[in-house]
Amino acid sequence: MTTTVPEQDAAAQAADPRHEYIRGLRALADALENHPELPLPYQGSHPNYGRLSFHFLSSENPRAEMAAARRALGVPLEKDARDGDTYLDLKGNLHGLYFLLTAFRKDVCERVVTGTREVEIEEPDPAAVASLPKVKTTVTIEDVEWVCHPILAGAAAEQVEAVTHG
Repeated sequence: MTTTVPEQDAAAQAADPRHEYIRGLRALADALENHPELPLPYQGSHPNYGRLSFHFLSSENPRAEMAAARRALGVPLEKDARDGDTYLDLKGNLHGLYFLLTAFRKDVCERVVTGTREVEIEEPDPAAVASLPKVKTTVTIEDVEWVCHPILAGAAAEQVEAVTHG
């Protein structure tokens, strides 16, 4: 059975960034499958490289939205706190696509003080640091120019058009 999309629905889908992104992912999957010479993208291809990232950093309700995303993805996730108490990441693997869900920890977790303790720390005396003399030194700084040869120099005009305009 073939489904025909009315012209106005097709135009609305084309204007929808989410729809276009999904189309792009499908096209990328096809290109990766059909062209083994095309390397995997850096992000998402290995747990120790950059993971594909879903941000819940400016959401209205990050806790609910992150939980909904977790349910939608349906795979086990590993919790990881990053930058001290700043971020909470939930890391996962979807058939070899490594991703993370990230939110400000304060927005999705409750901070509970379980006790206090006094510790002694050692730090420089600010008055002594301020009294240290300043010295001038000479350093060598390179002045550089980057010359990048066009990567598409040998491509036909229609290939360049297809690449730059979708």
